[in-house]
Amino acid sequence: MRVLIYSFCFLPICLACAAATTVDEPLGARYSLGMTLWHMGHNPEMISGFHEYLKKAGYTPEKLLSAKNLVPPQKLHAILIEPELMSDTQITGEPGKKPEPGKSWVRDGQYLMSMPQDAGPSVDIPLKINKKGFYRIWFQYYANRQCHGLTIVRIYLAGKEEDGPIFQKDEIYDRHEGNPGPAWKDMLVDLNPGNYIIRLSHAIPWWHGAGGYDYRKIDCIYLTEETWAEPPSAEKRALLRETVQPDGIQWNLNFPLEQKDCETWKWWQLRPISWEDASSNPELFALSRKFWQIVMDRLSEKSYPETGLPDYRTPERQVVFNETWNMVANPIRAKRQIEVLTSDISRKPLGYDYVWHDIADNVPGLADATRPETYGNWSYSGGCLFASYGNPVGTVTTEIPVKKPGKYKMWVLSSSTNLSYTAPWFGIVSVDGKRQFVYHHEGKIPSVWMKMGQVVMNKPGSVKVEFTLDNSGFGSTYRRIYTIFLVNNPNIVPQGTVRPPWTMDMYRERAAKCGAKREDKYLLWLPENPYTPLSQEVWADTKTTGISWPAKPVDGNICRKEVLMAQDTVRAVQVCLRNLTDAPVTLNVKPGILKGKNRSYANAVTWRVVAFAPYAADRQSWTPFFLLHRPTITIPPLNVAGVWLTLDGRKIEPGSYTCPVEFSEIGGLKKTVLLKVQISQVKAEPKNPVLVDGFTLPHEGRAYFDDFVEHGMKVWRGEMSKDEMKKSGIRLLAIYVGSPEDIVRIKNKGLQYEDWFCPILDEPGGKTETELKPFIDIAKMIRAYDQKVRISFNPGEAATLDTFRVL
Repeated sequence: MRVLIYSFCFLPICLACAAATTVDEPLGARYSLGMTLWHMGHNPEMISGFHEYLKKAGYTPEKLLSAKNLVPPQKLHAILIEPELMSDTQITGEPGKKPEPGKSWVRDGQYLMSMPQDAGPSVDIPLKINKKGFYRIWFQYYANRQCHGLTIVRIYLAGKEEDGPIFQKDEIYDRHEGNPGPAWKDMLVDLNPGNYIIRLSHAIPWWHGAGGYDYRKIDCIYLTEETWAEPPSAEKRALLRETVQPDGIQWNLNFPLEQKDCETWKWWQLRPISWEDASSNPELFALSRKFWQIVMDRLSEKSYPETGLPDYRTPERQVVFNETWNMVANPIRAKRQIEVLTSDISRKPLGYDYVWHDIADNVPGLADATRPETYGNWSYSGGCLFASYGNPVGTVTTEIPVKKPGKYKMWVLSSSTNLSYTAPWFGIVSVDGKRQFVYHHEGKIPSVWMKMGQVVMNKPGSVKVEFTLDNSGFGSTYRRIYTIFLVNNPNIVPQGTVRPPWTMDMYRERAAKCGAKREDKYLLWLPENPYTPLSQEVWADTKTTGISWPAKPVDGNICRKEVLMAQDTVRAVQVCLRNLTDAPVTLNVKPGILKGKNRSYANAVTWRVVAFAPYAADRQSWTPFFLLHRPTITIPPLNVAGVWLTLDGRKIEPGSYTCPVEFSEIGGLKKTVLLKVQISQVKAEPKNPVLVDGFTLPHEGRAYFDDFVEHGMKVWRGEMSKDEMKKSGIRLLAIYVGSPEDIVRIKNKGLQYEDWFCPILDEPGGKTETELKPFIDIAKMIRAYDQKVRISFNPGEAATLDTFRVL
């Protein structure tokens, strides 16, 4: 419900960082409930669960809070708001009329009402707070079981709307399971004395599930410090309105805290606290984290089919950060992936033997060859053995080492294109100079993995495979061959690029090749290119999409990196970590001061955790995507973790500098990344800097806007005045126009024609004037009113040359 970026001085319970830092928590735009520590402290159900947890552990409010925080007040405060009583100037629709589609809210008896559609206007409801407090705010709306009118609610400090909402936006109008009628939605929020705006806006509910749309009808809003109580009935609200003098559209009520409720009041002062409050009560923070982990473990035990997802606001769908595995995902998906990754390394013998042989990487010299005819018209392409279509001729050979004798089934992995198009070749397989079989890869194959035949190994040695194009047949597409898989268990059938498990012996052997010593708990290395992604798969190496092992053996406890930078630029260094043990390893990370001959710069080097996130349901759809400020980093058991170092060269004078970055366990060995940074005299100062358009807007609030601009975004998709453009550094505006009045309003902001342009709808793909008429009509309307307004189209993927010609 608020921006989750906290400042906090870490204590021993968090492995003791020396200075204040920032802790980032993930928060998806669609998750109104949330399940971070902060959300738990603002969720009545979770607060009640926390109370039960503390009672079972023998805690009371008196044991965890100071006496001054447990003195019950004599009176509590409550506020009732009737939005339909706002003045005509505050409600956008005309009195006595239905709301206009996409334009207005109107009164409808006791309700404030808006249209049943995705897009729509916002309405601002004034709120005045006289007493600082922790309030439970209730919204009553008219609910229909089969329909929904999903509405976003935000609260702003009046006059400071540009700073963003004071808490993370939430949603009202949850789907109602009962009969049609009034229903309540609640949230908890901290409010200081002052004037506020409650803004209600339309939300797009297509992900919300089945069901139609309904009119949005808001009855009343009720705020109370009696956070444990249910909202008042219609009769009680009527009595309140009759007995209390109104202040505009709100009624302020002070009522006594009854003696029987004093103990309840004390318990409700005791709530889970988050990172921002941890230093004020370390014991309570530790208990909050333990409770949070219990809830996460319980949620992870649930399940759901990916083809039938539960409502996106259910607790098990909430995205959180798994600190051990550095994952940003809901608890169910995280647990699934952890179980898969854990099973990638068998803690006991497999009971069978296999060989995974990537062909193109095991033909000596192929990757560097420039003439395909040197290798029988085969070449290296994107990690595969590649040959053209048609009827080429030629042969290339690979040798597959096999350590143990036995009978092995041989499988080959080729491109999925072969499921629809032919790409024939012969595979001639021999051992010790004796041919074992010939496999003909012909026709449209039924599977990307095809069984070639059986190989008999009487002793350790190698299997020779000759890939021959001669007389194999006409290829209607390119030949692409990736992998040979040998296995002495006939029941094992390979799937995709997922390999059978490694054994611990295989893991130790790989670690030793990378320079690991017996006493090492983890490996630390620096990839040449920081943007080479980490992979969670244990077999990943320099030839796969992502890496999980160093390309060269690691030597010693100091890794050096030389970085050459132009002036006023920012560079990144990725630090890769591989756990060599079957238990988590947690490290403190401490960047030092960037020091030169006569200058030094604190905080020029900062760090963040590289966090993996899923973009689909399968195990190989996890990618290192998020960069999060955290107090420490944990390397998961027998897996990888990443640290992202940012070198901020802005405002640093040219020269040579060094900066150590320490990685340390408590009481353990320290490892160091030593950065040698050269800031050159070169400075990029183009006469016409490139305009960067992020297309989507940043999160709401001044801090996010400033960050947006600081990252080089100079195109803003919205309105602002010429003075605001100059002040913020925005160089171009994209403003949608729906009528000539819009153009007049835009000109009145002091904007010149070169300051803005008008996008016309989105992604035209038609090929005729009839198909493109909605786009052309808007463009003609603009042209008819003002020939100088610049317009733009962004044709979609379906567009053709005719689309461009017509437009």
